[in-house]
Amino acid sequence: MNDKELKYYQPYSIEKEYNFREKLKDTDSFYDQMLGEYEYFYKDEGNYGNRRNSDKFTAKEYCENGYILDQFHNWRNWFKNGKNIFSFSQELLQMLKKTDVKDLTYKSFKLPYDNFYISLKSLGIKITENSEKIIEGVYISIDRQAMENEYEEKDPLIFDYAISFNFVGDFLEHKLIDYDKIWDDSGYGGADFWNYAFYFREKENIITIENGIDDAKKMFRFSYFPENKEEIDDLHLDAFNRHIKFIDNTCKALVNSLLYLSLPSESKDIIAKYPNDLPHNFNKKLTISKNEKEQNKIGKKISETGFSKIQYVGLSFSKNNKNNTNSGLELSPHWRRGHWRNQAYGLKLKENKLIWIKPTIVNKDLGKPEKGHVYEIKN
Repeated sequence: MNDKELKYYQPYSIEKEYNFREKLKDTDSFYDQMLGEYEYFYKDEGNYGNRRNSDKFTAKEYCENGYILDQFHNWRNWFKNGKNIFSFSQELLQMLKKTDVKDLTYKSFKLPYDNFYISLKSLGIKITENSEKIIEGVYISIDRQAMENEYEEKDPLIFDYAISFNFVGDFLEHKLIDYDKIWDDSGYGGADFWNYAFYFREKENIITIENGIDDAKKMFRFSYFPENKEEIDDLHLDAFNRHIKFIDNTCKALVNSLLYLSLPSESKDIIAKYPNDLPHNFNKKLTISKNEKEQNKIGKKISETGFSKIQYVGLSFSKNNKNNTNSGLELSPHWRRGHWRNQAYGLKLKENKLIWIKPTIVNKDLGKPEKGHVYEIKN
């Protein structure tokens, strides 16, 4: 990492930039400050309604404030639900990008937390095709009831997202461009450009992970081009195409990261430890503390400053790992894609556990594989 480790993780840097922990003490006042206070107005039949009085903001200021509130909302959910951060090694993320999802269903996800953050900085995924800025990471929220299709069983008309992804980075400049070009009173096109979600419903045959990805794209198609819109203009078409490309550029690495976290504990390489550069010399104090009681006391003080342990994933994967496969054929070096497999086990083989068949480089001793040249595993 080139920059300081604490600044590397967006939940830490965004909190310090906007002092979000202080804002938690009076969230209502913070929302009033950013969106305008509620005002009451008279409606028919003697009733009163309320709405935000945002006249003091320009359209640009209102958009900027909304952007900050989006950041706050993501951070607050993360902060109040355990402050869990996963930092995947670059080598592991690259291998996961070369792994196929195939026909795995949503039931393969067995995630450890309902809310957590994954750092994606090491992948260097650009915000848009023409931008030099990258996606820093993604906040992930899990709805366990939706994952188990409980809403569908209670009421077929009710659905909720099983997994929601809220990406973060230096998006404000691009959001203002979209706002200026395609925003209108209905909130059309762009409010949630860097977010998407999966929901799974047995009755609609949205079962596999690929079904979920396709369905997310269809929902965005409808949000940009509703049925009652008479014509499709170029601006909305361009925004829609960029959105679909964004999903394609992120979903493979993201889904495979979640599947890796769903592996049995003995199959995962995860080490939890505090990041470097903690304030108040906490790193040194942890090193010289004499017993578990002192460690816990220091850990409590670290938590009070807003920091937590980082769960480092895949540190054992390095560029020096040997992933050769001797095929017996004189082929140029190339990647053989990985895949996932559900293996039956337990009494009468009624249970299943996820297994990762890692991607490998064939004929690695002949040189480096050509970029983008991938061979699929065939059954």
